[in-house]
Amino acid sequence: MSVIVTFNVETDLDIANGFRGEITKIVLDERETGFTPTAPIVELAYPTAYILVKMNHTKAIQLAGLENNVLPLVPLERTFTITHGKGQKSIKRRQLPITPVYSFTDYRSQGQIISNSMIDIGYVALSRGRGRGNIKLLRDFDENLLTTHPCEYLRLEDERLTRLDDETEKW
Repeated sequence: MSVIVTFNVETDLDIANGFRGEITKIVLDERETGFTPTAPIVELAYPTAYILVKMNHTKAIQLAGLENNVLPLVPLERTFTITHGKGQKSIKRRQLPITPVYSFTDYRSQGQIISNSMIDIGYVALSRGRGRGNIKLLRDFDENLLTTHPCEYLRLEDERLTRLDDETEKW
């Protein structure tokens, strides 16, 4: 499964927020018992020990016993404290710093070029896709939203700024 890293794990090695890779192996906690890999549904008693991810790009050297660009990722642990009427509670979360790459928000896609995309025009910026031939729209939309200026005052301000830009280039 293709994944995207969601946290700056080791920026010097390009294991950082926004970098992509492919899961090559999931290693379970050694205390896990009764696991059947062919079962249609698997319930684990313990979180995953670590995963191996073949990064699309990394500065890491090849690790002994692993393919080139394959790196281990361990779950990160965070503790949060919340305050409520009777005092405070601490919550501990343990989670792998990844998300599937097949579904993410336009916020997560900022700064990326995506080879193939299915876009719900109401929520995602078209500019994230890689050309007209590789974008599928999930629903119709009013083309005037893209071809008509949203506000006459903004259009006039754009024209004014363009004139100022032209004038200052002549200096």
